[in-house]
Amino acid sequence: MGSEQQPDDRARYQRDRDWIGYALHELPAGVLWGPHGATAEQCAELLDGLDEFARVCDRLGLSDHAEFIEACRWHFEHYSHYLSRRRHFADYGTYVRDRHGPMSISPPPTPDWPCSR
Repeated sequence: MGSEQQPDDRARYQRDRDWIGYALHELPAGVLWGPHGATAEQCAELLDGLDEFARVCDRLGLSDHAEFIEACRWHFEHYSHYLSRRRHFADYGTYVRDRHGPMSISPPPTPDWPCSR
């Protein structure tokens, strides 16, 4: 199973879940970085953040988040590739469809821990 839980893991989990959801809420239009589309470099940063989110989920015992994490990973990895080949596609939705990627991502189940500690 995971490593020992850190004191701020629940707060970090919520913060990371929020930014990941925001980055992907416009699918299949694209991946966001703030109010704009992400660059290839920013996609690499998103992947690093997703890796940390996965470690936090592991420490919190949230094994039911694996599918969500992998769907996010698919977009963070593929969006930078799409950007480098954008002229070959009508839009990101076409790129995703052609590669049988997820057209949208459902949020993971909400943990049932109490809101306050």
